[in-house]
This record gives sequence, structure tokens and C-alpha cells, in this order.
Amino acid sequence: MVRLLILALIIFAGLFVGPLLMDQKGYVLIAVNDWTIESSVVVMVMLILVFYALLQFAEWALVNTLTLWGRTRHWFGWRRHRIAREKTFTSVLELASGQYLAAEKNSTRHVRFSEQPLLNYLTAAKAAQQLGKLEQRDQYLAAAADIDSENLALNTTRLQLQIEEGGFDAAYDWLQDQPSQVLQQPEIMRLSYKVYEHCEKWNTLLAMLDKLKKLQVIEAEVVEQLRIKCYQGLLKQASQQGLEALQASFKSVPRKLRNEQAVFGRYALLMVDLGDYESVEKDLFKRLTQDTSEDLLNVINAVDGDHVEACKDKLLKLAQRENKDALLATATGQLMVKAKDWEQAVYWLEHAVKLTPSATLYNQLAAAQLELGKETDALASFKEAAFLY
Repeated sequence: MVRLLILALIIFAGLFVGPLLMDQKGYVLIAVNDWTIESSVVVMVMLILVFYALLQFAEWALVNTLTLWGRTRHWFGWRRHRIAREKTFTSVLELASGQYLAAEKNSTRHVRFSEQPLLNYLTAAKAAQQLGKLEQRDQYLAAAADIDSENLALNTTRLQLQIEEGGFDAAYDWLQDQPSQVLQQPEIMRLSYKVYEHCEKWNTLLAMLDKLKKLQVIEAEVVEQLRIKCYQGLLKQASQQGLEALQASFKSVPRKLRNEQAVFGRYALLMVDLGDYESVEKDLFKRLTQDTSEDLLNVINAVDGDHVEACKDKLLKLAQRENKDALLATATGQLMVKAKDWEQAVYWLEHAVKLTPSATLYNQLAAAQLELGKETDALASFKEAAFLY
């Protein structure tokens, strides 16, 4: 808009000044030795303008002639970069659409001229993994690391590919070699906690849970579930060193989590596996009177040998009081089978199948009925089991 206004002003000025100059032509005389040039002012101005225009044209022609070779030489490089850019975009789309072979080919063929070679190598690595070419995938990742080994996209892609392929041990080894600033990145933490969980590195996972929660990398509910799983895992590892190590490990669990049925249930189950049912019996039944959770009833299912008789009477009293609890009825019936109290076993297994019928329970009921010589009832139970399969 401003340029148009200036142009209009120049035109109007020309229309005004032009006639004045035509009426007063003026006189110009240029003398050099024996040469003289005479002209009016208007003609001289026109000649100067024409000369200036010719001079500008000559300069343009000279500059373009001198730079023609350079521009021609760079044209080939520009063309290679343009093709590389197009192939990079194409390979990303091919990867997204599942054309993995084409994606790998297009992402690596022109990588030398690519403006984003890291993107090319990451695309090729993802495509190679989908094709099952794990060695080639690692070569692409190594080439990307040569460009920028600390790049976040490279590190997250590497971890993601290793997790998808099931290479948790390799992923853990890689994490061990990384500096703390890499491990503290939320994007890395979102993947690394899965590696620690799979490799059962419970202390490492436990140490990062609060930060996972603070940064909202995963939901708070999932964090608490992982916290319980960590302590369950630590209890299991401690049990491999004996009773004293297991008891010490349970005491080190925060009080709030010791009250969690899942944590206590795992502790009690491990104690029973190590042959020390007496130490947990009192606390176990105290908790069962409040909550007949599956974690606690799994402990009852693990009781065997001389401990069955000690557990039998207490469980019967509890089952009679909570007679609408299917899990409790099932656990009671199965414990009666271990105690070879077939009358009670049949009674509680029949009660359990009424609450939650299943093929497994019907088979157990049929076996108990056979022990009592109730062949007709056992046959009916076997038929019900076959029907539910």
C-alpha cells in the first residue's frame, strides 16, 4: 500500500514538473579537448538515466555469467538434498502404513544428503525390527548414536524397541551405562520402570516411584500398585536367604504397607512355604475376620502337613459365619480335602459350586463324593464339570 502511494506521488510530481521543464529546456555544454557536446537539460537527464540502466544491466549480466558455473555445480547438490528430503518424508509415512521394507530402503538410501539423518536412522531401525532384522536394527541405532548419542528421540526409541522385542536384559544393561541426567528424563522413566519391573530390580524401581508420581509419568493408582509389587518382590528375594532374612525384610516394610493384605499375604505365604505357619497363624486369622481376600486365602490353600489340623477348626468357624463368601467356601472345602474330612469337604465344595460353579470345583467335589462312596452324585458332578468345559 505504501509503495503504491509513493509511486502515485512520483507520477503526479512528473505530471507537474514535466511541462515546466519542457517550457524551460535549459542548456548543457560539455567540452573535452576538441570535443563538445551540446544538449538540453531534459535530453541530458534522459541520457544519464539510459546510461545508468545500461550500466545496471551490464553488471547483472557480468555477475550472472561469473556465478553461472557455481550455481550449476550446486544445482546437483540441491537436487540430491531435495530428493533426500522427499524420501525421508515418504519413509515415515511408509513406516506408519506398515510398508516396512520400503520404509527401510527409502530412509537409508539417501541418508548421506538428508537434512535430518537421525530421523532416517530411527525410521530404518523401527522398520528393521518389524522385519525381524535385529542385527541391522542395532547398526542403524549405532549410526544414529554417532550423530548424537544423547539425543532424547534416539534413547527413547532404543528403549522402546528393546522392550517391544523382549530384550529387557539388554535394555537394563544400557540403562546401567547411562548418566543420571538421562535416567531422570520423564520420557526415559516412562519406559525404564517397565525394564526394572521385568528384571525384578525392586530397589531401583522403588527409588523412582515417588518421582514417577510427582512428574505424573504414570497414574498415581498404578504407582501404588507398583509399590506393593516392589515390596512383594523384595520379600520373595529375602525368602531365598531363609526365615530370618524374610522376617527382617517384612519389618523393613513401612507400617502402612505392612497392613496391606497383598503385602502381608505374600509374606505369610512365603513363611508357610518355609515351614513356619505358626508365626503368621494368629495375624492371618485376625485379618481374615476383617477381609477374606484372595491374597489371604491363598495362604490357607498353601497350608499342608501337620498344619492342616491346626488351621481346620478356625477356618470352619470363619466359614460358618461368612457362609455367602464363595472364595472362603472354596478354600474351606479344599482344606477339608487335605485333612481327609470328606463329609466337610463335600459340604463346603457343594456350597462353593452353588455360589460360583466351575469345572475345577465340580471335579474336586466328584472326587470327594467318590471317597464317600456316593458314585451317583460323583457321576452327576463329573457331568456338570464336562458341561462347563
